[in-house]
Formats: sequence, structure tokens, C-alpha cells
Amino acid sequence: MTKHQPSSISVVMPSYNERENIPEAMHRIAATLGDTLKEIIIVDDDSPDKTWELVEQMGKEEDPRFKVIRRTEKRGLASALADGTKVATGDIIVWLDCDLGIPPEDIVKLTEKLPEYDAAIGSRYLPGGQDTRHWFRGWLSTVFNTYTRLVLGRHFWDWTSGFAAATKETMRKCPLSEEGFGEYFIEWVYVCTLNNVKMVEVPYRYGLRKAGESKTDSDIRVFLKLAITYALRVLQIRMKHGSLLRR
Repeated sequence: MTKHQPSSISVVMPSYNERENIPEAMHRIAATLGDTLKEIIIVDDDSPDKTWELVEQMGKEEDPRFKVIRRTEKRGLASALADGTKVATGDIIVWLDCDLGIPPEDIVKLTEKLPEYDAAIGSRYLPGGQDTRHWFRGWLSTVFNTYTRLVLGRHFWDWTSGFAAATKETMRKCPLSEEGFGEYFIEWVYVCTLNNVKMVEVPYRYGLRKAGESKTDSDIRVFLKLAITYALRVLQIRMKHGSLLRR
């Protein structure tokens, strides 16, 4: 891959009951990336609404770049992203939610940084970024991300966006932990910094999902419990990869 040649891009999206959002998401990604799109890999945890079946049909009838991995036994967000990343063949690999909370058009804001950087991550908390969720969720997320920045000693503002683009080499060098729900992203960013990956944050606007029910935002109590789990996990990540006293 060189700066003079357009890079091929693989977009990996985990899904569970996202049949209402998947067609629009894939169409907008394809329209945005054009010929640079290598593939869209939907990793579906055997959705009851048969999201996987719809993607299979779209791949056959519309665009062979629309691909699906149907998982009938394995479950979880982190492992879904890991499985999709392992089989992705593009020069650049993008992680994106399929609920349209992140505009697919914003992918290019990240990928255009990769000639200069090894990885780019989306940030709701840089100038120009925004989190449009309920004020309490946005406030709690800001507090948690500040806590994470202080504990891990790395100057990133958004550790939980889950929105990233990186070279295939970077993804292979810094593989995902397949444990937990959203904690994978915190550990991945931290491991990247420990491996001297050149990273940049890019502002984006996070909106509400287009259709369906959120896996985390439907109940503030669930969201608060998740934040506490994440806070403990941050300490575990720091101890796992080095002493809390080391900077």
C-alpha cells in the first residue's frame, strides 16, 4: 500500500436483530466508498429476525461485496469484531456499528488520515464532535472517558466510541481481546499505544439509532451498571499491561 494508490477498505459490522438498519447502512457505505470498498462483512449472532439471511440475499442479488458470517454458537460484540477482522482482506479495516448512529459517510474522515497514521479513531468529545444521546448518558460517558484517560495515562478523549479505521498490519499487530462487551475498544486503543502505533482522533457526531432497540441505552440503570463494569475493567487493563505506577 502506498500513498499513490487507493487503498481497498473492508468494513466490519457486528449485528443482532438489525434487519431494519442493515440495507440502508450497506447501501450508504457502498455509495460513500465506491470502488475503494473491498467488502462489507456483517458478523451476525444468529439474529431471530434473520438479519444474516437478508445479507446473504443482498450479496447474491445486489453486490457480492456484501458478506455475512452467521455465528450459531459464539456470541458477543468483541468476538464478532475479532472474527470479522480476521477474515477481512482490505488494506484498511474499519469497525462500524450498523444501527446508523454513526453516519456511514464519516468513514472517510478516518480513512483519509491513514496515509499519515496507522490508525484513526472517532471521537465525540473533540471540538467538532457531539454526543446526542440523553444528557445523563452523555455526561456519564464524558466522566468515564476522563477517568480512563487518567488511569491509563494516554491523551485520548473517547475510549468507547468503537468507531475506528486501521491498516491491516496494525490490526494484526494489535489483535482484539474477545472478552466483554465494549471494553474491547479501551484495551485495543491502549495496546496500540504500547506498540507505538501512530494514532489520531477524529471528531464525529454520534446520533440515535435509526431503527430497532439499543443493546445498552434502553435503561439508565443498565447503562450505569455497564459504566461501573467498564471502570473496573480499566483498572484490570492497566494492571494486565503494566504497573499502575508506570507512566
